[in-house]
Amino acid sequence: MLDQEIVSPTMDKKSKLTGRPRDGRVSDALLRVTLLELAAAGYLGTTVAGVAQRAATSKQAIYRRYRDKNALVAAALAHGFEAVRTEPPLRGSVAEDLRRYLSGLATALAETPLGAAVRALASYRQKPEFAVVFDEAETGQRLALRQILIATPFEADMETRIDLLLGQLYFSLVFHGDILNADDIETSIHLVLGLVAPRDPAPFSGLPGT
Repeated sequence: MLDQEIVSPTMDKKSKLTGRPRDGRVSDALLRVTLLELAAAGYLGTTVAGVAQRAATSKQAIYRRYRDKNALVAAALAHGFEAVRTEPPLRGSVAEDLRRYLSGLATALAETPLGAAVRALASYRQKPEFAVVFDEAETGQRLALRQILIATPFEADMETRIDLLLGQLYFSLVFHGDILNADDIETSIHLVLGLVAPRDPAPFSGLPGT
């Protein structure tokens, strides 16, 4: 059970007295389990009892940490977004920096329960507890993209370019349940940066009726 982790005999006295490292491990495990439950059951299907059962703990143990289901879910969502680490821009190439950032975000959404949890909560985004988490996540992602685009020829209309990059990623996730693949990301980057060559015009076949 989560509340019955063995305390190592080598743990220092301060850790034993405060319980903080142990409590941190317990909370992290609980939040990971909550994301799994959201991914599997959706928001309405997720219950504190269900999370407790999946985590092999008790509802009382959860309520000691979180006042209700929404507080637990919001903390789990924040935990999922915090785990998405972003490298600082390399400044070698704007396109390459965007490729690295967006690919990392897409991978996190695809390979962890975060993607399914975001999709499950999209319809409930305006709930105050969730709105704060989504807003903070968007602020962080937009800041990372601004750092890539700032002081480049693509700084003009930067916020719109960011809307297009993040919008495609989350639209595909929420409305289609799909994660952008490498080809999709490459296409979106080239379109946003204006790097796609125009198509050749169709061959002239003469005037109508000739």
